[in-house]
Amino acid sequence: MDFRAWLIAQGKEIYMAALENPDPLTKVDFLVGYYNVLFYLMFRVGLDEYKKNILIDRINSGEKMMMKDIYRWCKSHQVPFWTKFIYRRDFSVTANIWNLYSYCRFKWEMAG
Repeated sequence: MDFRAWLIAQGKEIYMAALENPDPLTKVDFLVGYYNVLFYLMFRVGLDEYKKNILIDRINSGEKMMMKDIYRWCKSHQVPFWTKFIYRRDFSVTANIWNLYSYCRFKWEMAG
């Protein structure tokens, strides 16, 4: 089923609301955490459900995915994303500093 057919099947109110403000229905945030780094993935409703399920299955199966793996997966499946580093109180200061260094190195390698 394509997105338009799915949207029509949701009913007149939702269809009309989507025509007035299409943004909320075109993207769905999906959060993937990797230590101190949060990956915010943007999936299109109705179009990227299969891609999202593949990623969820990989994560739930216990497959080890590093930051580079998540980045490469998003790039190869054309899934837009952004990242954010967060300080975690449940980690030691040393671990937070090391993870920040790893994150900065990751960002630098991906930019260059």
